[in-house]
Amino acid sequence: MPEFQTADGISIYYEETGSGAPIVFVHEFGGDYRSWHLQVAELSRSFRCITYSARGFLPSAVPQDRSQYGQSYSTGDLLALMDHLGLDQAHVAGTSMGSFTSLDFALNHPSRVASVTLVGNSSGPRDGQERIRYRQEWVGHEAKLREERGGDGAVAVLEDDPAYQSFQKNDPENWAIYAANLRGQSPEGAVHVLSTVHWNRRSLFEDQARLKALDKPVLLVTGDEDYYLVGETNAFLQEILPQAVWHRFPGTGHLVNIERASEFNALLAEFAAELDPPGRQA
Repeated sequence: MPEFQTADGISIYYEETGSGAPIVFVHEFGGDYRSWHLQVAELSRSFRCITYSARGFLPSAVPQDRSQYGQSYSTGDLLALMDHLGLDQAHVAGTSMGSFTSLDFALNHPSRVASVTLVGNSSGPRDGQERIRYRQEWVGHEAKLREERGGDGAVAVLEDDPAYQSFQKNDPENWAIYAANLRGQSPEGAVHVLSTVHWNRRSLFEDQARLKALDKPVLLVTGDEDYYLVGETNAFLQEILPQAVWHRFPGTGHLVNIERASEFNALLAEFAAELDPPGRQA
């Protein structure tokens, strides 16, 4: 099983398929490395596609110590993966939680990214009152369901989520696969991630100086049936990032890369092909 060790000794599972300019895919909270299978199947014909499961998501290790989770670890693990593979630079594509990590990685290590693709990215709470609601109504609620009902609780959250209704309605076959994968997540890992990465998510609206300085091509991708804050966040990012373009998919929810895989794949392939990333070995 291909894996690498993080800076703090955690085993992370990864896969790579194809050859060409590398694209590193960073998955969402509800998924794992398999969330990108529709991208790998198509894009590996032209690109070196790299997927991995974040710490706390099987088959990667699930640390039992909550202090071994958080955004700095998530970003550091992406760096460790690129170092392990000898990549000086790569296209980085993330969705939801993974898009936040992808952007954080680009802000902290801009020389390591050829481009950044952010699917369904949103900011953390913008003020104290919003943070209280965010923690109580979403993070705390989902953590409780995960603790009480495990994977069934995770699926129940998304079944009722407006941002996932189009997925369930328009593609029940892939939704069933996604839900089955979600049920197999580690409840302990999920709760640890919720209690750290999500609980402490910072506001992008307060990070304007670093965002203005990120002079890298950025592709923003959203579905128009996603959360309201996703739209606000991406409007802000389009305005402040020097090289950002924003593509919106109508009639689509949160997971654009799964719901509209063919169109998304074509969009990402064209975006990446227009650039000339070195893809050099370190």
